[in-house]
Amino acid sequence: MKFIMKTVRILFLLIVGMWISSCTPKQRFAAFSERKIHHFEMVKIGDTKQAILINGKNPDNPVLLYLHGGPGFPMLPFVPFNESMKKLEQRFTIVYWEQRGTGKSFTNSLSSESMNVEQFVSDTREIVEYIREKMGVDKVFLWGHSWGSNLGAIYASRYPETLHAYISTGQSANPFLNERLAYEFVHERATLDNNSRALRQLSRIDTLPENYTISNALTLRKWVYRYGGIVYDSSHERPYVDLEEIRIILSSPVYPLVVRLNLLLNPYYSIETLWNDLMELNLFTEAPKIEVPVYFLVGRHDIIVSHVLAEKYFDELEAPEGKDIIWFENSAHRPFQEEKEKFHQVMDEIYDRHWTKNLTRKND
Repeated sequence: MKFIMKTVRILFLLIVGMWISSCTPKQRFAAFSERKIHHFEMVKIGDTKQAILINGKNPDNPVLLYLHGGPGFPMLPFVPFNESMKKLEQRFTIVYWEQRGTGKSFTNSLSSESMNVEQFVSDTREIVEYIREKMGVDKVFLWGHSWGSNLGAIYASRYPETLHAYISTGQSANPFLNERLAYEFVHERATLDNNSRALRQLSRIDTLPENYTISNALTLRKWVYRYGGIVYDSSHERPYVDLEEIRIILSSPVYPLVVRLNLLLNPYYSIETLWNDLMELNLFTEAPKIEVPVYFLVGRHDIIVSHVLAEKYFDELEAPEGKDIIWFENSAHRPFQEEKEKFHQVMDEIYDRHWTKNLTRKND
């Protein structure tokens, strides 16, 4: 019966997605062609082709590589709608990379054995080298968000010579401890609210590392969201599943039908294949020292990736080139969306502090 219901839901979403696609005005994506820099490419990275989109306003601007979250959250459909990113493109030439297994970087021939943290770090290394060669720069800025901050911190600790600075939002340090702290937060809030439904669902979660499952994590995320630990101003009545995000993905002309179908049928492919690696990851030992300037942009109310743990990692991190933690008091997991003005002020300061043309142009 569960299989039948799941199949019905998938078919319903697919039909709705195709209908939305047929009704979506294609001119909404015309902004792509108006950019001074707009380049899409499938690049052979490791053993598979991966998607990158490069957007910017001025070829003399510094290059910023964005490492998306998830793992496996699709990136490209949201670029035209992300006002915060559009503004950032005034200052930086941004490279949006869909990591292996995500969006256009998914293929049925992709080996599940290649879905491990070390391979993703290797992919990041290859992407950076490709960008440096293609765009004629010695260094790039690196911004990692959520899951991407794991990759970013490890990469920055190993290859500092390729970076101007490392920037993170939703900095992760130990994914399993994030889950434990999120569980404690929800349990405390649900107890205060006398939320019997939440407490009942929490009681079914086994928080021992060897028994903790993706299903547990998804249940927990629903309640973290409801209690403002993902989006700080989220209403208690707002559904955890963002229908607008689903609409954007399913109606995006960036993705052919086969990619949209895969996102419906395999929405958790990346996290399922990376799960064991993810639960064992510990940046306190994996990336204890970063020899480039480090900036943690942290939402004061981030629970899904614990702000407490991010601060502890920041305090213990060796950063001989300097480190700074910037708190966003009215944000949870996405300060670049929740406090756009402050986010851009911080990014402007980072730009002014670290960018000079003679440090990046190889041929000058």
